Amino acid sequence: MYKRYAAVLITDEDENILLGMRRDSGKLANPGGKIEEGEEPYCGAIRELQEETGLDAKGIELVKVCFVKHKKLLVYLFKVKIDKDQAIDTSKDPDKEFLQLGYFNPSDVVDQLHVPLEDNVLIKYWAEN
Repeated sequence: MYKRYAAVLITDEDENILLGMRRDSGKLANPGGKIEEGEEPYCGAIRELQEETGLDAKGIELVKVCFVKHKKLLVYLFKVKIDKDQAIDTSKDPDKEFLQLGYFNPSDVVDQLHVPLEDNVLIKYWAEN
C-alpha cells in the first residue's frame, strides 16, 4: 500500500518558494501533507495550506503527479496562487509543524531541505520550470 501526499508550491514575485523550518528537524519543507483516506488530493492540498500557513488559495493547479517508489509515496504537486497581502498564520496548525515560514531561493538552501533533493518533487519541478 502507498501513501498519498499533497505538496503545495507557492512562489513570490522573484520565484522564491515558500518554505518553513520544521520543528522536528530544523530543516526546510514546503507546506503540504498526507491526504486523508477518501479525501480528494485537491481538498487535501487546500486543507494543508490553510492549516500550516493560514493562507487561502486564490488559484490552484495540479502541475505534477509523481510516485516515489522506494518510499511508496504518491505525490500530488499543486501550484497555488495567493493574495500577497495575506499574512501567514500558523496558529491553527494542529501539528504545529513549522517554527517559521518564509520565501527562499532553493538554490541557496538545498543543503537545508527536509526532503533530500533526489526525492524532492517540488524542488525538481521548480528547477525544471
